[in-house]
Amino acid sequence: MNIDANVQKILFALLRKWKLIVIFAVIGALVGYFYTDNYTTLTYTSNVKFLAYATDGNDDVEQNASIDYQRSSNTSKMNYARSMLPTYITIMQTNEFNQRVITDLNESYNANHPVSMLNGALDIQILNDTAIFQISVTTENPELSYEIAKQLETTVPKIMKEKNQGLVRASVEDRAMKATSAGSLGYAKKMLFSTLIAIAVSAAYVVLRTLLDVRIKSSDELTEKYNIPVLGSVPNFEGRGITATSVKGVEGYVKKE
Repeated sequence: MNIDANVQKILFALLRKWKLIVIFAVIGALVGYFYTDNYTTLTYTSNVKFLAYATDGNDDVEQNASIDYQRSSNTSKMNYARSMLPTYITIMQTNEFNQRVITDLNESYNANHPVSMLNGALDIQILNDTAIFQISVTTENPELSYEIAKQLETTVPKIMKEKNQGLVRASVEDRAMKATSAGSLGYAKKMLFSTLIAIAVSAAYVVLRTLLDVRIKSSDELTEKYNIPVLGSVPNFEGRGITATSVKGVEGYVKKE
């Protein structure tokens, strides 16, 4: 059997078993919903936004300079801050940064949080290719997420001032707010994912069963597979009102005659 015939055979089998695939898809969606509803943890996120800006210590000179010079200088500083921002973001993704944040947090709130608490809790992104970056804090406790975000408002500018001789610094542009509700559990996304898996499994089952089925279902398949002519076929009497018993009775009558 050539490749095209195999493909046609598989497609026909999938179409013939569409009800099975639909049933699997529905089961997959239900499994995804049940898993999301019972095994997904609620999380709460607080965001804080910063503006990165460059400074060179010549502010007094710039105040007495021409407007054109000040504009050129400000543009150069902004471009420098934007170009250096990915470096500072990388610094904020280090264990040293996490340790500094936790130390300041414990001092501010008289707590004893472990540094491991920040693992996976911080998400830092540069917004729309600008000098503004956002740090999102996500934990299972809305109060804790808010406290960490508030601490970042103080700790991040300090760390940026200490690095690279303070050439790039940060100011708070949008302060943190306490989350009033949990983040989305992602029902649609997880249900879609489980549905696609179920469809793939059911389709694979149908395909494998089709390919492993070696039974001959037509005279055309017999001729194609063995290259021998078909001399005749036995008719199917089932469903035509003639049972096996009646056929035997006819045979006995013929022999008796």
